[in-house]
Amino acid sequence: MSTPPPPRRRDAVAKTAAIERAAIDLVIEHGYDSVTVDMICARAHVSQRTFFNHFRTKDAAVIGAGPPSIDERAAREFIVSSGPLLIGAAELIRIDPGAMAADPELLARRIRAVGTSSALMARQMERLAGLEQELAEIILLRLRTQFPSEDASHLAVQAELTTHILAGVMRYIGQSWAKQVEAGDAPQIDPSAIGEVLSATLAKLG
Repeated sequence: MSTPPPPRRRDAVAKTAAIERAAIDLVIEHGYDSVTVDMICARAHVSQRTFFNHFRTKDAAVIGAGPPSIDERAAREFIVSSGPLLIGAAELIRIDPGAMAADPELLARRIRAVGTSSALMARQMERLAGLEQELAEIILLRLRTQFPSEDASHLAVQAELTTHILAGVMRYIGQSWAKQVEAGDAPQIDPSAIGEVLSATLAKLG
């Protein structure tokens, strides 16, 4: 049985969520360039000191604390596995729902806010590029382990192509999820269920 987080930790989580919501809503209302840290602090009812204890910049408050990451334990198992490559690679991606668990509409608003600014989109792409590079390296290790006699340059191309496919799937799922939430519909695709979606799609493509 898990124990609830201590009051100080709960307070920190609540303040982080409040800052994120304030930043996202203000960007949607006024545009990214017009929003200041002072405005975010006023909307979230926190001091500047509290803001900077949680986020280094207003960009970080809008985009969120961190991008999806790689499950390291699953990655080690994946490298020596002989199971389906694409689905197995998709299942390496770990998405921390964070404040989404308490506010399902937060992700939808975040995607909408990021989409209003080329600067925010560039920042998000930079963060995701790191994840894609790490994923490509893991996939390449898996291919080298499974096909040691195959040409190394061919395996590198296959790893890169697989990574691009997964990146496209992630973007599609995130955008579809956001549109469904904004329309007031129950989301039909869970952003964390990338492997499941891929499995169902590949079965139809057969």
